[in-house]
Amino acid sequence: MKRRFLFLVLAISISYLINTYYIDHLLNIFKIMSNVALILNRVSLALLCYLIFEVIFIDKKIVWDNLIAKSFLVYFIWLIGLLFGRVSNLADYRLDEHFNFSTHLPKWINHWDNPLVRYYIVGNILVYLPFGFFICYYKNLKYSILYCLLLIILFETLQGVSNLGYFDIDDILLNSIGGLMGILLMKGFKAFFLAK
Repeated sequence: MKRRFLFLVLAISISYLINTYYIDHLLNIFKIMSNVALILNRVSLALLCYLIFEVIFIDKKIVWDNLIAKSFLVYFIWLIGLLFGRVSNLADYRLDEHFNFSTHLPKWINHWDNPLVRYYIVGNILVYLPFGFFICYYKNLKYSILYCLLLIILFETLQGVSNLGYFDIDDILLNSIGGLMGILLMKGFKAFFLAK
């Protein structure tokens, strides 16, 4: 019990240091994150650190079902903070301005040398890669793809309606690529590491 408590304190400390000296600065570039997002980011990083300590030092024999479930929970807390932890300005909110159905990806690809374009494209792909990875652990290929698409569309719609972001067709395309990459990674992971 003392060991678990020590690892929890250590995980919280590591999360605080990483967030304070690196991630907060990175997120400040976008100047859109609220205190809720910062707190959820700290919680999810602390849980991830604790999970790593648990796997390495406490539960030496990996139980994949537990590890995947706990990792999925950590990821989901982080995802909610990222997607819905933005600062909103309800006074200026107009619903019609929060839904974009035209793509700008071909233009952005031509500006790949711009760091913000790279952050946007790569970030939108990577953010749903873990979701595809985790959902494919529990579901077959067809349902994994369906659940990924439904969650992406649901979250994009909620962002547009809530004034905590935008419904953007480019986000849906890039997020879907990330989700599909995660699904394919889990298929490979199952074939090599979880084959009976």
